[in-house]
Order: sequence, then C-alpha cells, then structure tokens
Amino acid sequence: MIINVASFGGRTHMLDLARELEKCGHTVRFYSYVRTRRSMEFGLKKECSYSLFGFAIPFLILFKFFGHGRWREDLYNFCCDWMLSWYMKPCDIFIGQSPMHIKSIKAAKKRFGAITILERGISHVDHQAKVLQSIPSSAKNMSRLHIKRDLKGYIYPDFISVGSDHVNQTFLERGFESERIFVNNYGVNLKSFYPTSLSNENPYDLILVGQWSYRKGCDLILEVVKRMNLRFLHVGPLVDLDFPTNDKCFTHIDPVNEKQLVKYYQQAKVFVLPSRDEGLALVQPQALACGLPLVCSAYSGGRDLKKFIIDENFIQEMDKYDVDSLEEKITLALILANNQKGLRNIMQSTESLSFKAYGDRYNDFLKKITKK
Repeated sequence: MIINVASFGGRTHMLDLARELEKCGHTVRFYSYVRTRRSMEFGLKKECSYSLFGFAIPFLILFKFFGHGRWREDLYNFCCDWMLSWYMKPCDIFIGQSPMHIKSIKAAKKRFGAITILERGISHVDHQAKVLQSIPSSAKNMSRLHIKRDLKGYIYPDFISVGSDHVNQTFLERGFESERIFVNNYGVNLKSFYPTSLSNENPYDLILVGQWSYRKGCDLILEVVKRMNLRFLHVGPLVDLDFPTNDKCFTHIDPVNEKQLVKYYQQAKVFVLPSRDEGLALVQPQALACGLPLVCSAYSGGRDLKKFIIDENFIQEMDKYDVDSLEEKITLALILANNQKGLRNIMQSTESLSFKAYGDRYNDFLKKITKK
C-alpha cells in the first residue's frame, strides 16, 4: 500500500511509525518540517522523507520569539494543513495528526479515495481543555478556535488512533463508537533504552524526565519529596513551577539528547509521573525498558504498559489524585526497587515494547481495515 504520514509538530512518534510501516513493505511518504538528514538519523530512508522545512521556517521563527499557543498555533495548523492538502501525492492510506489535519484528510478521501486515520496524541479536546482550565498558567493557552478546529477534525477521518486506554475512554464517554478508535501503545527505541544496573554512587530515589510543570503533577512531587525526605532528579525544561534549586533533595538537569537519557535512568531507583493528562508519555516505556519501577497517575497512560512487564506491581498507579496516594505508591515502588539486584530487567521480552512491535500492530490494523 501507499501510505502518507503527516506530522508538523516535529519528529514525534509519527516518524517512528513511518519508518516501521516502510519496513513492513509499504511505500511510505513522511511529510514534516524535519529535515531529511535529521530524519535519516532516526532510521527513516531518504526516499521516504518529504521535508517541508522551508515552508515552516517563518512559523518556527514566530514560535521561537513569541512562543506557541493561541492564534500563532492556530495559524500554523491552518496553513500547514491547507498546503499539504494540495502538495501531497496520491495514497491508499492517509495518517494525519490532530488538531492539524482536516482539509488534508478531506482531500485524501476525495482526491484519492484513501482510508484516513487521525492520530490523537492526548485526550479528547473537551477533556484536555477542562484540565488546562484547572491550571492557572495554562487556562488561556487554548483558544476557542483551537477547540472548534479540534472538534471538527474528529468528524472526517475514518478512524482515530490513540496511544492509551485513558485517551480511548475520553472519546467513548463522548459517544464515539469503539470500532472507530484504534488503541495502540507507543513503543521505545531499544537501542537507546535497555536494562540497566543501578549506580552505586549515591543513587536518586526518584526521577522525572520531561517538563517541570503543573500539568505533569510536579506540585505533588515537590510536596511528597519533602515529606518523605527523598533524593529527586529532574531532567528536562522548567515550565510553570519554580524548581527548588537550593534544596539538597532536588537536582535539575537541562534537556539532553535522547541518547543520553539512559545514563540518568541508571542513577535512579523509581520513575515518577503523576500527570494530570497525557496520551501515553513516552518517557514511561523508556524508564521501564531501563528497569525502573513506575509510579504514575490514572491519566498518564502508564496502566496500559502493565501487559509488557513481568510483574504488574512494577507499575504503581495512584488510587486518588493526591499527595497521600502518591506517597503510598512511591513507598511500594521503592521497596521493589531496593530488592532489585544487578541488571534491572522487568520486561516480558525485549521486543514487546519496541517501535517495531508498535509498527507491526499498526500494520495488522491496516490489513484488517483494508482486508488485504
């Protein structure tokens, strides 16, 4: 089959999807603003890359100086979608991304008779907006136009692909038919993330990789680390919460290249992510592949990953969204972590959480819906 995969939010998991579908024998075109040389570094063949970096430059400059959000992001989505609807080549399958691709999906159906799939990386926009409204720093980030566009985008695709059951439930609760939703848990690059031995040099009790933000539940982390007198390591950008740099319990590292993350995972006992809303945070399978027990909220997508590990107890999900529940689950996870000896390997198989497995599941789904 000929498959067009479109992503204008950067590399994301869409590049990994394009790469794996090509390995399954399909003709794949990956449309994005990622330059071809950069895409090739992540294993995508040169002939699969249809880079539109030049088109995206004015918007990337706009974002750099004025930030994302509101009218800037709305304008970017509209322009990229309009351009792709005319620029893309014929295909049998079109896989676009929410909330960007609406006109592109309609064009693929009308011009090529393609089956269309919308990739939704986070919860239904109504649920997402409700969460953002509860966060003071994010309450005004999502415009009415963005919400309207997102809702409109759910109408036209034949199927909606999501990364976790949590996201799936936010659609089912709003009347979407289960047959229209494809749940496929994201994978991890097993060349970069693999079983590790815990460092002997005063390891951290907890680690979080990603944004230091209210949405990620870092306000709960602050309180529980102080309450339990733990050592905590954060790797990633600081967003909307002050980081306690003068507190010896807390250590911050600025964002690093993905390939460098494994050295930080091996310095920590437990990965923690009490997020208020996610699709399926990719740092969770990374941590599990490195052998760390996971403590997460019911909104992180972590629950879906239990089927990939040797013992479900290595994923501790908060019963309630509060500090007491987080403390309870961290305590249980630390007991497990302290009993781990040598190489920490908690996966059922090294391949079960790979992007290859993710691509194979996607390929099986495509065969099912095309009856090929």
